[in-house]
Amino acid sequence: MNRVGRNIAQPGEIIDRSAAVEFKSDGRTIRAQQGDTILSALYAAGITTFSRSFKYHRPRGLLCAAGHCPNCLVTVDGEPNVRSCIRPVAPGMKVQHQNAWPSLRWDFLSILDRFHWLMPVGFYYKALHRPKLLWRLARGVIQRVGGLGSIDIERVPETKFHHRSQHADVAVVGGGPAGMAAALAAADQGSQIVLIDDQPHLGGHLRFDQQTYDSVPGYQGKTGVDIARAMAQSVAESDSIEVMSDATVFGLYQDKLLSILAGDWRVTLRAKRVVIATGAHEVPLIFENNDLPGIMLASAARRLVGLYGIRPGANAVVATNTELGYQTALELLDAGVNVAAIVDANLESPQPGLSATVSARGIRALQGHRLVKATGRGQVKGVLVAPVDGALQGRPERIPCDLVCMSGGYQPVDALLQQAGGRLSFNAKIGESVPTHLPSGIYAAGDVMGAHGLATQLTQGRLAGSSAAGDLSSAVPAADSNDTAVQTADSVAAANAPVSGAQGGSRSFLCFCEDVTAKDVTFAIDEGFEDIQTLKRYTTVSMGPCQGKMCGKSLAAICADYTRRSIDEIGATTSRPPYQPVPLAALSGPSHMPLKRSPMDRLHRELGASMVESGLWQRPLDYGSAQDEAIAVRQRVGIIDVSTLGKLDVQGADAPALLDLLYTNTFSDLGVGRVRYGLMCSDNGAILDDGTVTRLAQDRFFVTTTSGNADMIEDWFNWWMSGAGPCVHVTNVTGAYGAVNVAGPLAREALSKLTDIDLDPDKFRYMRSRQGQVAGVPCLLIRIGFVGEAGWELHFASEHGEYLWESITEAGREFGISSFGLEAQRILRLEKGHIIVGQDTDSTSNPLETRSEWAVHLNKADFIGRGGITGAAERGIKQKLVGFIMESDLVPEDGVPIISEGRPVGRVTSARLSPTLGKGFGLAWVPSHLAKEGANIEVLINDCEQTASVTLRPVYDPDGVRLRS
Repeated sequence: MNRVGRNIAQPGEIIDRSAAVEFKSDGRTIRAQQGDTILSALYAAGITTFSRSFKYHRPRGLLCAAGHCPNCLVTVDGEPNVRSCIRPVAPGMKVQHQNAWPSLRWDFLSILDRFHWLMPVGFYYKALHRPKLLWRLARGVIQRVGGLGSIDIERVPETKFHHRSQHADVAVVGGGPAGMAAALAAADQGSQIVLIDDQPHLGGHLRFDQQTYDSVPGYQGKTGVDIARAMAQSVAESDSIEVMSDATVFGLYQDKLLSILAGDWRVTLRAKRVVIATGAHEVPLIFENNDLPGIMLASAARRLVGLYGIRPGANAVVATNTELGYQTALELLDAGVNVAAIVDANLESPQPGLSATVSARGIRALQGHRLVKATGRGQVKGVLVAPVDGALQGRPERIPCDLVCMSGGYQPVDALLQQAGGRLSFNAKIGESVPTHLPSGIYAAGDVMGAHGLATQLTQGRLAGSSAAGDLSSAVPAADSNDTAVQTADSVAAANAPVSGAQGGSRSFLCFCEDVTAKDVTFAIDEGFEDIQTLKRYTTVSMGPCQGKMCGKSLAAICADYTRRSIDEIGATTSRPPYQPVPLAALSGPSHMPLKRSPMDRLHRELGASMVESGLWQRPLDYGSAQDEAIAVRQRVGIIDVSTLGKLDVQGADAPALLDLLYTNTFSDLGVGRVRYGLMCSDNGAILDDGTVTRLAQDRFFVTTTSGNADMIEDWFNWWMSGAGPCVHVTNVTGAYGAVNVAGPLAREALSKLTDIDLDPDKFRYMRSRQGQVAGVPCLLIRIGFVGEAGWELHFASEHGEYLWESITEAGREFGISSFGLEAQRILRLEKGHIIVGQDTDSTSNPLETRSEWAVHLNKADFIGRGGITGAAERGIKQKLVGFIMESDLVPEDGVPIISEGRPVGRVTSARLSPTLGKGFGLAWVPSHLAKEGANIEVLINDCEQTASVTLRPVYDPDGVRLRS
């Protein structure tokens, strides 16, 4: 019989044996079942070592199988520190070990374990502080030798996190029996419940509990698996309960605000009342070599058997001080594992009936004994057992085994209770710290209250849920309900022996995360670190990935025992959010900007457009080929959605004066129906934005801005109006109006089929506007030439967007009309030498440097930026924005340097392949002495210098004949 492997199907298993999944682990192909975690799949394949320890590089195997310890951290598809025991397998995933070289089995740095005596706790404080250079050198070595996974700075995470907020009458944290009972009880009283559980399925420990319960009211004769399913079904059938599975509450803040990580969502939940039913962690035992692969918590072995149908070993020893150890032994026996012995620290059996069952099954029980040492190298091969009083009579007994299951009591998961302001006290009867006071509106039930019997858990859950829901209607005073919940903590079904104090040799590990032993802790206490907070910081116990989940209780017990103080006098380390590791991306979330779509967005997607983010907008990048789209505009006619342009309606008697103040050119002399390009600068003369200004009436103007700056320019207008009291009203109508640009030599013919406006070039001239009907829709038509062809920009009410787009494309069908996107527009505008603010300029670029002095009217009264522009002119212009043409079809990337005499002197801001020239071209910043027609410059392309020539005129239709035609 293989030592480990799949068993026959289990009642509660969550794998699909008919669906195979293959993935790679350190180059080896692993065949798993759908529903497996990475760890369960590896264990079923016979792999029992998953990592190397932080400090000494000792081999580490499965410990908790629940995501609470550091032993199973791996790198998955480039993502470091993935908890393999809770990450489901996925086809084709690549898993790699961490903190081991050259391999996990043969780690060169495991030699550090031989020299552990040179690295006692806090050794770097004592030995590496003088001279200062020593620490600088040692720090880099320590960082490379220690640690966990490595971050690949080139990797772009696939997961993009989102944020949402929601509310609930009652939030129940924990989906075990107590949590489900609380949710159902609260729902029965009409409350809206959100039940949050960090597991994929509800049920908690019952999901893999195969014992039969004969004394639980309502569930007599049912197994734990059956009870979990029945309760989960009741929860699913309740319309008042929303379940969030695979979700972790990592923080409980003021006023009952919960932060939750649920997949790629960070949820902020505000609840009126909160029930904490987070359960308890099983505590590892402390003995020599207690970290060898094959030594795990009893609950981990039960998970392997019950959830994944895995036989965790061939010959087991169960070390326990709780009744759970006896139940684990029976379940292992049922799974085909020989149980050599139960080593029970209790002098008497916790449950005589259970002890009798174990004896009847032929399992040897050594009561009043403890493990002294585990033997083996790279895998446990046996254990040494001695009486708990330490009075060794002769040699300890050696028991051969390849599996050790530890059940050292429970550590309530009370982090959220502490964050909420709950007060805890050590209950000597059960050997745990349990709540003695809960803040108003906070309730607790189950293992977290020290209740480990199922009947008590269900009773506490119902009481907490009904009290929380009743509190909402003021039927039960908050103080009374809390006191009642707290009082039930003494009514427990399990009696745990206290955790043993410091014992064992130099490899008796207390903190698996940081490789801290029990002796390390006592040495630190001898050095004066008796306070639990300073002891934690000096030894780094509980500062690793598990954050004290595996070692917090034992640390307090050792400290109390060694200093002869009580657990309450020792206290506990402070619990702070996040309770579980949270990706920084989840905290930051998205860019916190709304996503905007144009009125024609649906049509673009139906046409197969590649959509990109442009500022706040989703815009079509292209519809297949940007080059073909650009050629269509040059030769026939094209239509582009420009609804994203910012649009401001500026009205009032003082509107002309305001525009003269804000823009570098003059608008007070602009005739009605005329259009003028506008350039806007900041106080220092740097270009802020550009666009067009159309005069609709003597006191009304229609202003367009760049797509990303509409809100900012609206604020800019309002800023300069505030306090002055001008008669001006500025309305942002960007969302109210859709817009398209129809351009090309056949644009007039296409539009003439739809409009009553005379588009004859003598009647509707360049830089003019008209208002009229297009396909029966009222429109403002502006004749401009951003793409260098005769064209009209149509602005209309957004609700007509799809209809007007389809009408224009239908009318232009006979003329070969083509939709064109953002990329084609960029090519076309580059051929005309038109700049894009923010792309070709930065926060220091002024109009003189961009050769836009024609748009600066220094002969008018003062305007914003005048001083900065005149100051720049007086200092002299040192760089200019110019066009350039490559000698071939090579296209430089945006941002590459311009080289002159072997050194960078400028940069490319925009570059594309010109369909007109068949060459690469673009815009670039160069020193003023190179800003001459025909001057040669060198552009860096693929680390090679390529020659280009400067041009100061547009490469297409430099005299503007076509756009005026």
